[in-house]
Amino acid sequence: MQRIRARMAADGQLLAILLLVLGNLMISFGDVLVKLLGQTGTNPYQYVFLRFLLTSLLLLPFWWRLPRARRGLGQWKIHLLRGHLLLMGSACVFVSLIYLPLATANAVFYAAPLMTLPLAVLLSREQVRPAAYGISLLGFGGILVVLNPAEWHWAGWLALLTAFSMAASNVLVRRLPQGRSVLATLFLTQALALPASLALALPGWQPVAAEVWLLLVGSALLGIVYQGICIMAYAMADASKIAASEYSGLVFVTLMGMVLFSEFPGWNVYLGALVVIAAIGLQRRLR
Repeated sequence: MQRIRARMAADGQLLAILLLVLGNLMISFGDVLVKLLGQTGTNPYQYVFLRFLLTSLLLLPFWWRLPRARRGLGQWKIHLLRGHLLLMGSACVFVSLIYLPLATANAVFYAAPLMTLPLAVLLSREQVRPAAYGISLLGFGGILVVLNPAEWHWAGWLALLTAFSMAASNVLVRRLPQGRSVLATLFLTQALALPASLALALPGWQPVAAEVWLLLVGSALLGIVYQGICIMAYAMADASKIAASEYSGLVFVTLMGMVLFSEFPGWNVYLGALVVIAAIGLQRRLR
């Protein structure tokens, strides 16, 4: 019986790893679509508003069917704050992917787990081992290697701002009650940010061509699929045993950048990405 349970656990872990790899492949395609959207001259805020609108419309019927107690309206302030962090982060993602190679931008996005640690201390008063701060500094050193200060591009700041918004959003999730509906969290986070995103989009509003709609719908669907796959994978196995599979996304975007956009990263991107991944791995071991 013990051997059967061990085999089932091992199979579940393998399936979770495969799901995470698949999810990162999907979101890598999503980054490609966003980069293509940027090349059409689409207004960043218009992109964010339309993506939020599409995602909210897709999730609304499922959210409405939830029991009233699980719709998350009691925590609307947290969802509202997370929504506006997502608004800022999504706009920064859009612009940074226009001006930075896919591999460079995504390597900087990996600063999010490293930023989560100091933000958790500041916002949630969590107790953190002193060594963890040194590991975070190591990770930020890797980010500097990726961005290469000798050839600094201002879009690097936007990529870092994206990582900050992701980290702050993750910390705020911890303030939501246990047993919360993930679907309600996804829906409210974006639906509550619609007014602000519309207000920002209207001054520079442009007609939306058919090919732009295709890219928008594709990126929104891939984003939902990615989040759904992550939820399934982390429900099947311990995060510490499968989280490293998320790094497959960096491999995918590097290859896609080479093939689709003729982006060939320099040695600093590979070296810096390895330092960041090593720092995240050490951070997880400490915690």
